Amino acid sequence: MPTEAWKAAKFAQHTRSTYSKCLRRFLRWLERIDAAPLTISDAVPRIHQPQPRTTIATDEERRQLLDAASPAFRFFLLLCGDLGLRHRTAAKICAANYNPHLRALSFYTKGNVHQTLPVSAAIAEVIEKLPPGTDRQEPIVNVLRGHRPGTPPGPAPRFTKQWKALKKRAGIRAELRIHDLRRTLAEDVWNATHDLRAVQAQLGHRSPTTTARYLADRITLQDLKPILRKVQQLRTLRETENANAAAAQLAAVAPLMLDPDACATCPAQPFCGPNARLCLREKTHFDS
Repeated sequence: MPTEAWKAAKFAQHTRSTYSKCLRRFLRWLERIDAAPLTISDAVPRIHQPQPRTTIATDEERRQLLDAASPAFRFFLLLCGDLGLRHRTAAKICAANYNPHLRALSFYTKGNVHQTLPVSAAIAEVIEKLPPGTDRQEPIVNVLRGHRPGTPPGPAPRFTKQWKALKKRAGIRAELRIHDLRRTLAEDVWNATHDLRAVQAQLGHRSPTTTARYLADRITLQDLKPILRKVQQLRTLRETENANAAAAQLAAVAPLMLDPDACATCPAQPFCGPNARLCLREKTHFDS
């Protein structure tokens, strides 16, 4: 699809950037198998990704949303806020995904990535209190909200309209998105661990580069000050170790430098010359 058509379809810049990269890779593959003219991939415009979004939910906003939500929507928000699941993934979670012995959910998410995550007490309580005989393949959000006879809910429910209505009812700022709950968890995991790998595992990202975008501009002056101190300590330690190593080396060759007859018994003597000493001796008055 041409770039103009993408703009007409009102795709977000991030989406257009991803589509252009995929199209460029596809055209390069066609070039390699001689199914397309060489350099045709260069005709695809390079669309840069937008600046990372930095909006996160406050603790008060999360509390207000959970208090005002229906049981089904509350469970959905817990999955998004406590586990960092994406909208579509959270909406599909069913009882079959839950392991009561591990108190964990196992599921496939975007990109066919498999994840197993521990659940919070609030999530476990909802799942373990589902009515007996519940269809284990039915999305739990559908089980909790029920449906009118003759109008069964779909296998992939969406909550976009309910989200907007809930924000308005709870007095939450309009710019907050469902996906911002995932970003909020990413920052909480980072603040708790300062381990990018932990955030990557929690979010189910294939690449740490993607994870880093979730944490953009979150390294503060207070984070950098102890890092600078550690760098300075590391450099001081390294300089001390280098100085000690040089002193030990000098101590080892000092007898050779002082003894004029040392060369006669040195096994490396055949490979030495007046200007190139393997024992680091300098040319002295007793060298001949």
